[in-house]
Amino acid sequence: MNTLRGLGACAVLAGIAYTVTKVTQVEIVVIGFTCLAVTLTILGWILSVKRSRHDRRAAGGGRRARRS
Repeated sequence: MNTLRGLGACAVLAGIAYTVTKVTQVEIVVIGFTCLAVTLTILGWILSVKRSRHDRRAAGGGRRARRS
């Protein structure tokens, strides 16, 4: 498994190196990658919050349970 993970990391680095050498407008690629990373991060955070709330309700915890 670690061998495959290392191979994947090398493939990503090689892809980045190839893209940087072949693309004439590197700034656009960097902005696109940054926007994609921010979007995926926010989406992951939203899904994490939803899952946390669902788990809390399923366990019977939360603010309402503490008041009673």
